[in-house]
Amino acid sequence: MTRTKSKILVLGVGLLAGLLARPSRAEGPPPSLDAPDLGQGPFASMHMLLQKTILKINVATIDVRVDKPTQVRLAELARDKTYSDGLEQQLAPVAINAPRAVVQMQFVRNIPLNRWIGVVRDNLEQARDAGLITREIEQRVSQGLPTWFAALSDRGYEKGDRLIYSVTPDALRTVVVSAGGQMLLDITERDPGGRRVVLASYFAPKSDFREPLLRSLVENKR
Repeated sequence: MTRTKSKILVLGVGLLAGLLARPSRAEGPPPSLDAPDLGQGPFASMHMLLQKTILKINVATIDVRVDKPTQVRLAELARDKTYSDGLEQQLAPVAINAPRAVVQMQFVRNIPLNRWIGVVRDNLEQARDAGLITREIEQRVSQGLPTWFAALSDRGYEKGDRLIYSVTPDALRTVVVSAGGQMLLDITERDPGGRRVVLASYFAPKSDFREPLLRSLVENKR
């Protein structure tokens, strides 16, 4: 599988985590990066632009904001330091274990659903090999994808759509919102394993997102 496919797929790994157990529908407004229980100021948020490797075609922007205690821990590690591999290895576990976080991906181009499902299936094996999911979960998710995403079967992801994960200590809420504000998908699951897969998919050692997100935390102090 190419790095381009891998990049698009990892965007979906966290959403798969929200489907590991039987999900329930959530209600209310979509999760917000500005939620009051999240940190504000330096070392609370991360941002990156995802591009296709060779052609440098923009795919999506990704924003991550963590809770206040995690912000404090990240600040303790990174304050007055320059970005390095050693610092990255210290920061990543803190981000992965954040008890509360919001991750938002906003597409800047259209992605057909069938293509997305195809690369998700390709990467399920990689996720299993990395120890993020079991073989049973791999099979269950692969078989369930067309049903779970039936609402997007004809439409796919369109420019301006937002895929949002709200991570809490005991639940994971996954929402897809159109550019016009329409809620296209809204599910919540209570398996604690789901929330960990979301954050691990972005900050695991081989993730394409780990370095740019953590670098933005240190260098931009957004």
